[in-house]
Amino acid sequence: MNYSPNIKQVETVIKYIKEQLYTGRLQPGERLPAERRLAERLDVGRAHVRAALQKLEFYGIVQTFPQSGTVVAQEKMQVLERMITDALQIEQYDFASLVYVRVLLEIEAIKLCARNRTPEDIVAIEQALAECEANFYTDERVSKDFAYHQALARGAHNPVIASLLLVITPDVLRYYQRYRVCSVPSEDVCHEHRELLRCVRERDEEGAAEMLRLHLRSLREFAQTNNDENHFLE
Repeated sequence: MNYSPNIKQVETVIKYIKEQLYTGRLQPGERLPAERRLAERLDVGRAHVRAALQKLEFYGIVQTFPQSGTVVAQEKMQVLERMITDALQIEQYDFASLVYVRVLLEIEAIKLCARNRTPEDIVAIEQALAECEANFYTDERVSKDFAYHQALARGAHNPVIASLLLVITPDVLRYYQRYRVCSVPSEDVCHEHRELLRCVRERDEEGAAEMLRLHLRSLREFAQTNNDENHFLE
């Protein structure tokens, strides 16, 4: 069973890091305290610290190096504060809203990908698909599935769409774990992924969009059926 960190304690860690940046006790490019020290200082579990750092890393706010620990990104302070605020505010959105936005963004992204993709994009998309299929029956299946979709979004060559998808992905993944979305692998997913790649290769914009609508239809239906105003992350 997957462990799901308490979101309030994860927020505690993120807010603490934001405060350290705001007060100047932590500067862009500096290394954060070790997980154990942060956990003790904030009286939270190390799993909550780890989840907070993973979220911040996903947004590009921090970067983790094997030998050096976790370092704050080399961004201007105002940019970092805005990014952290956005990372915290996204928590208030419900699953159906996130799925709705994901579908809208991905439909535009896949059409642009079919129009704008380069030979290098095709190679990257093929590699992402190979990893997705290689991990289809492992615990990495959902994250590799998202990585494939992100490769398609990058092929659109619209950085705003790609960035917006990247922003909502961590919280969509958390809902996936909470509701056990796609907990049973379906071979149809592999076929649909390959068809998306075929449409992109052939520059078939409308075919790619139609295949994506089919691919995400069950997710839209699931979100509408299982969502209500009380289904916020806890």
